Amino acid sequence: MFDDLKVHVPPSLGGVVDVIAEANIGDHVERAWIMPNGSVEVAFFLDGANVEGFYMGDDTASERGSRRSFSLLFGAQTKPQVVKAPKTRVVIVMMAPIAAKLLFGIPAFEVHNRTIEPTMIQGDLAMIEDKLNSLPSFSERAHFLETYLLQRLRAQSDIPPFVSFMRHGQHVLQGSDPFWMSKTLIDKSGYSSVHMNRLAKIWLGTTLNRYEALFRFREALDRIQAPEVNLAQVAAECGYHDQAHFTHSFKKYSGLTPSEYRAAPKVGIDTLFFEKPPA
Repeated sequence: MFDDLKVHVPPSLGGVVDVIAEANIGDHVERAWIMPNGSVEVAFFLDGANVEGFYMGDDTASERGSRRSFSLLFGAQTKPQVVKAPKTRVVIVMMAPIAAKLLFGIPAFEVHNRTIEPTMIQGDLAMIEDKLNSLPSFSERAHFLETYLLQRLRAQSDIPPFVSFMRHGQHVLQGSDPFWMSKTLIDKSGYSSVHMNRLAKIWLGTTLNRYEALFRFREALDRIQAPEVNLAQVAAECGYHDQAHFTHSFKKYSGLTPSEYRAAPKVGIDTLFFEKPPA
């Protein structure tokens, strides 16, 4: 499903854009079932792509068929992403959720488990896709995208205080229990919980409690890779009340129980393969 992966980490966009990557994706049989990671992403499909299915968990039925517009902004935040395509070359820009509004003028909650067409976005993504197709190498495509996104970032007259605070959130959490992130951040911010969560929905796409729950899910996803690790142990180490709570929460984010996840064919920890998506 994925091969010839190339990756560029843009040094000028730290805290906003995590990775610019390019790869061949797709085959005619299996669907990729990609675990949520909290990111906002842009996909640029190259070379006349033919995508049979590309959708997020909250896209409507009419949005889950073939794609005619191949530049897409989407939020892989709390539900899996599904892709089915013949062999296709794609450039993906993986960003922090603050990038939705900071770079494209869209509140992060509007791309929460959704795809957004190019015409709804500030900035001409279709033009960018044409430019990417004209460049002969990944290094040139990555440099072009980094330059374009940096120009958009520099066009911001001010970085909102909440964004500056969240960009330094990892420093706030150092030495703290990461599973009390929402309380720690609210205490450190000086905001009320109501105001903090209102801002979180705009810039992160969800409340701080749900954002914290995603961190817990991602930690559990990493820990259950070792087949000898007991699921009850994972539940305890990741801050779940018990194994039943762990199973319920894990399925909410992945669409699978931990045991089903372990049994599924996959590449890495994030990309699973099915002929039919799980019910």
